[in-house]
Amino acid sequence: MRVFFSALVLMLASLSAWADEPQALVKGAADKLLAQILANKDKVDSSGDFLASLIETNLIPIVDQERMAKLALGKHWSEATSQQQKDFIDGFRGLLIRTYSGAFRAYNGQEVTYGETRMDNTQTKAIVNSAIVQPGGTSIDIQYRLFKDEDSGQWKVFDAKVAGLGLLKTYRAQFTDQIQRDGIEKTIAQLKAGQ
Repeated sequence: MRVFFSALVLMLASLSAWADEPQALVKGAADKLLAQILANKDKVDSSGDFLASLIETNLIPIVDQERMAKLALGKHWSEATSQQQKDFIDGFRGLLIRTYSGAFRAYNGQEVTYGETRMDNTQTKAIVNSAIVQPGGTSIDIQYRLFKDEDSGQWKVFDAKVAGLGLLKTYRAQFTDQIQRDGIEKTIAQLKAGQ
């Protein structure tokens, strides 16, 4: 019985360590970015390029841009040529940087908290819950969805929900409408131009 109990404790400890890994990735990148924003508030306020460079250095490396772009394009991904797919990923990267820049520009040192990380049964998908606590005690809930890459074994973010609004769902609806109206080539051109 003692051996079984010891094995159970070790198994639960290892499951807890796996759950901590996605949270540590998100928290580490976010903490570093937020500290740099506060330390360089004048530059952040005066230059959109400076904040974009902070986001590109700190957040973009933990995001699977190709997977996110593919999911955002939805059924149109398989209809696109390989060059269109590559161009869409490049434009989508810029969109992510602009989106995160807009979200982080207003950061002034609010507390960021992290809740329990939930894992799927296969231990290859995780949801990291966090919240930005605003003055007056209200909070903005943020949920990061991650997956563990089979080849590299690294965790990557592929979606986020802010106050219940999913980025991928929003992007997919936007791109579907735009492609139906303008076609994929024009949609990609506008995306790459930052429109």
